[in-house]
Amino acid sequence: MRKIVLGFVVLVSLLIVPATATAESVSGTVVVDGGSADGETVTIAPLGPGNDLVENATETTVENGSFSYEPVEGAITYFIELEHEGTTHYALVDDGEQPDFVLNDTIEGELVDENGTPISNATVSVTSKLGPEVTQLNTTDGSFTIGPVQPDRVYTLEIKANGATYERAVSTDDDAANTTFELPTPTTDRDALTLGGGQPVNHLLNVGPTQNGTGLFVVETVSVENTADRPFAGDVSFAVPSDAEVVTAMVGDERTSVSQTNGTATVETTITPQEPATINVYYRLEDQAFEKPVGYDVEQFAIQFAEYDLSQVEVSDNLVEADAPMPMVTSTGPLEADDQISVSITESNQSVASDQTNGGPGAGEFPLGLVSLGFVAIIAIGLAAYRYL
Repeated sequence: MRKIVLGFVVLVSLLIVPATATAESVSGTVVVDGGSADGETVTIAPLGPGNDLVENATETTVENGSFSYEPVEGAITYFIELEHEGTTHYALVDDGEQPDFVLNDTIEGELVDENGTPISNATVSVTSKLGPEVTQLNTTDGSFTIGPVQPDRVYTLEIKANGATYERAVSTDDDAANTTFELPTPTTDRDALTLGGGQPVNHLLNVGPTQNGTGLFVVETVSVENTADRPFAGDVSFAVPSDAEVVTAMVGDERTSVSQTNGTATVETTITPQEPATINVYYRLEDQAFEKPVGYDVEQFAIQFAEYDLSQVEVSDNLVEADAPMPMVTSTGPLEADDQISVSITESNQSVASDQTNGGPGAGEFPLGLVSLGFVAIIAIGLAAYRYL
């Protein structure tokens, strides 16, 4: 639910129209301890059975501690967003249910290291149980106060300090909302990282055509787990083809720094303890063939192809066609880091090339927008199908 609702928050911000109250309007209330929310903005998004946006979201304002909105035919729930003094609050209510916001609690804390010394220059982001961000602040002396917030809620604190990211959960129905958070010094020991958590494999390449159809773009993904009792903050290396042009990298859904030297892409990462993480490197190749070391000792390795079928592909002998509903090859057995794998496209998909290069100024460029939307969707759907078949 959290990711689904967060997606609608982004969509809602693009599809807002003024609200007009009618005799059949639903009323909501806003109570602020020691203050008022009059004049603040409320955004209402009507959602259908599949959490789809039934109509454009509407905006209204708080007057005399209340607001109202008109029900939308076909909506079964409403995602409601209230902005107040630099914080944003959320409610998910059923059709006909009155939304009530009560802002009468605070989250107070102090960030310290393992010796009890306050940690300065930290960023604290607060998210609600529905997923979206409530607020973000910087602390110079390690202490912070966030509020007013809603009572009887669980909030997640994402704390960026010491070059790492920490997550802590606080509940406003107990004393945990006023506490000291000990942030252990992150480890840089790569031995703390193990391959794990990937589906269907821990090391995966996704290969597709560049915009002009003459080269390849590759998304190389490694799934790792941080086995330490503290965050990992350091570099993770990828063996890439010697002629690759590395474009960007991501850890989870966040872009991160990456450098490239002599066939190695080095990614700056921070990984929370005892949690899996997905690290992606995006690179472009001018030709439709490449050879590279695997880079890690793996039990199984896979390559998935977009816009190509396996009749157009030749691969090294240590890769075979997978029993999967999409074009995919997997390793014949465990591979070592120095083992070489190779891919060659023997027959280009010319229709893709002509569709995407009709005089466009970006012809031949790495299609990052395509990767972040359509290509990733293909990957997700394909891997899910492969996992359960």
